[in-house]
Amino acid sequence: MASLSEWRSPPGFRGRHAWLSGLLVCIIPYIHIGIVNKMFWVPNKIPVNRTECRCNCFDTVYKGSYENPRKTGYKHMYFNATFEMLIIWILTLVTIILAYESFKRLLNLYSTGNLRWRMLILFLLDIYPNYYSYWSYFNYTNDGFYAQVYHQLFFTTTELVSTWNVFRLCSKDTKMESGSVMCIVAISIIHILLGGVDQFFVQLILWKEKTFQRARNIGFVLPDILHVILTIQEMAKENRIPWTQTFTRNELKFGLIFVISGFVLGKVIFR
Repeated sequence: MASLSEWRSPPGFRGRHAWLSGLLVCIIPYIHIGIVNKMFWVPNKIPVNRTECRCNCFDTVYKGSYENPRKTGYKHMYFNATFEMLIIWILTLVTIILAYESFKRLLNLYSTGNLRWRMLILFLLDIYPNYYSYWSYFNYTNDGFYAQVYHQLFFTTTELVSTWNVFRLCSKDTKMESGSVMCIVAISIIHILLGGVDQFFVQLILWKEKTFQRARNIGFVLPDILHVILTIQEMAKENRIPWTQTFTRNELKFGLIFVISGFVLGKVIFR
């Protein structure tokens, strides 16, 4: 486990790391909504008429006595004083804080020359599935649509466990232990198998469904494949052994049991 001093940046870099980390957190949603969605996915959306549009679903509680519920005019954002809104607020704050601190930590590792580049690549690839999970729960809560929450919970939990291990192993001070490596590899294989019998085969092999669905699933399956390959490569490199000798027979047996259990759990219990 990294000590507190390892998380601190060199004196000249602290302010720079904070600014860069904050900038990265701000850029990601802009790329998602301002570029991918607005320019490529749905470029033909009809612009909102800010002068004439009205909303009668806004409870105006947060506006205090300045405004009352009625057909309210245009605002860039509406939110109601509900428990669901509190959940969205907490979810958003936790996500932003974790993302900010993670980027700052990685910038610190880079500035001190203590960064494993393969693991950094895997962490960057993990941004999309975790970002997707955030928006899934945001939309489930905001829309009051909870049918997919249970199913999404399995993928979110396993993705977070894998991402945490990748994040830890970004530091050269953290030993590449077989337990952490097997966790990353096994979870990635579980995701590939579950996706293979679910959406990946139809959308990526048979090339059916809509373009955005295929792009979305490429964003899921490609990181999982690279997690298997690059993590084993890094382990073999550090231990100076062939990649075929990365795990012992007992470790492979436990890994197989973990994969089978995870597949059954994801397919039968959290379907």
